[in-house]
Amino acid sequence: MGTPFLDIRDLRVAFPTDDGLVHAVNGMDLTLQRGETVGIVGESGSGKTVTSQTLMGLLKGTSARVSGQILFDGVDLVPLSENQMRPYRGKRIGMIFQDPLSAMHPFYTVGRQIAEAYRVHNAVSAKAAKAQAIDMLQRVGIPDPVSRYDAYPHEFSGGMRQRAMIAMALICEPELLIADEPTTALDVTVQAQILDLIASLQAETGSAVVFVTHDLGVVAEVCQRVVVMYGGQCVEEAAVHDAFFDTAHPYTKGLLASMPSMADESGRLTPIPGFPPSLLNLPTGCLFADRCPVRHLVPDDRCFTERPELTGAGTHRSRCHLSPQTVAAASLEVVS
Repeated sequence: MGTPFLDIRDLRVAFPTDDGLVHAVNGMDLTLQRGETVGIVGESGSGKTVTSQTLMGLLKGTSARVSGQILFDGVDLVPLSENQMRPYRGKRIGMIFQDPLSAMHPFYTVGRQIAEAYRVHNAVSAKAAKAQAIDMLQRVGIPDPVSRYDAYPHEFSGGMRQRAMIAMALICEPELLIADEPTTALDVTVQAQILDLIASLQAETGSAVVFVTHDLGVVAEVCQRVVVMYGGQCVEEAAVHDAFFDTAHPYTKGLLASMPSMADESGRLTPIPGFPPSLLNLPTGCLFADRCPVRHLVPDDRCFTERPELTGAGTHRSRCHLSPQTVAAASLEVVS
């Protein structure tokens, strides 16, 4: 595969609070090749969005404590200052935010904001930037883009706002696109249209995509690989097919079991018991140990005293003391 286009190594992000440090990302690892789509999944609070914000450099100038490496095309983005980050953000790395209504400025028209994003990184006139913005609105499927250029964000429907957000993220044709749950607030029909749009625009530009979501169905549809996060760590990384059918970590297995299935006539789901660990006081052992249904298979209570490393063969890695074969064969029934 060669040198990864994006290589995140032992990324750690902590936020100081009155109660102590909140360890939002706790040793994240991720690689990405040009043209590849990787999904990051996990429940709320697992560190997905903080990882993407750190990658965009949005935490610079805040109280966040960031360590580790984010190697983007060979350049480590972590130590860069805000000024040094500007040529990357928007131009080479674009981001689609979860809520376009709050991501866009309510006092400026949609077209003006898209044109401004283009002019920041390109020495063009206001007229040329407007023409580029109108063309991009048309490419993302906005009807009557000339008149819609002068509309405000609140005058767009949810699906159209998300399309405008995609236009803003892609107008500079970034080499890396971060999509942070871009379909969460949309109905199923519009969600499918947005996913098709991102895929078609990716095919045109050849950009790499990091797709942050909690929806495993979306991952199965648009991603080649998936990274499962829990407690700010990657607990499993694999090709999508392997993660779904040769699951190597109990948490991933639990996520899959908690999804509704048309093959299950009973309609019953198998929820993951308990709650995620406190990010203020992380356990010394496996972060999933308190909720894990197969921890009794690990001798000497190692799950509670020793944190497993991310290991595996080839491109399929997991963070568990048990072998993937043992995890696959084990029952999800909780043993006290």
